[in-house]
Amino acid sequence: MYLLDANAFMEANRLYYAFDIAPGFWKWLGDSSLAGQVGSIDAVGVEITAGTGSLVTWAASLPPEFWVADTDDVVAAMAELAAWANEPSRQYRQEAVDEFMASADLKLVAHAMVSGATVVTREQPAPDSKKKIKIPDACNEFQVSWTDPFSAYRALGLRLIT
Repeated sequence: MYLLDANAFMEANRLYYAFDIAPGFWKWLGDSSLAGQVGSIDAVGVEITAGTGSLVTWAASLPPEFWVADTDDVVAAMAELAAWANEPSRQYRQEAVDEFMASADLKLVAHAMVSGATVVTREQPAPDSKKKIKIPDACNEFQVSWTDPFSAYRALGLRLIT
C-alpha cells in the first residue's frame, strides 16, 4: 500500500494537477479500484480538510477507509519514533523535534512501520540537517520504504489520457 503525505495532495493541486486542468487525476486517485493500494492517514486528512477549496471538497468526499486510523500498534511505533528523534546523538534542534512530534509526519511513518506500506512524499532526505526531521530520514532509520509521488503513480498504473 502507498500512504500519501499531505504534500503529495497539496502540491499536486497547486502545481501540476489542478482540478480544472487534470480532473482525471483526482478521479483516478479517489477511485474505489485503488482501495487498499493507495490512501493516507487520518492526520493528513485533517491537514487537508482544514482549509477551503477544491482539494478540501474532494478530500471530504472520499470514503472513510481512504483515511487510515491510528491503532495501538501505530501509537507504539510513534513512541519508538519519538525516542529516536529525541536521542541526544541525533542533535536535532528542539524546534525540529517539537515540529516532528506535532505533525502528521510522525504518524505517517509510524503507520508505514506497522503496516509495511510505502510512504509517498515530495520531501528529500537531509540526514545532516538539525533544523528539520525529514520523512525520508525517519523512514531510512526504520527501514520503511518511501518514494516520490510520480514513482508511486507510475507503479499504480496512472495514465492521464485526454
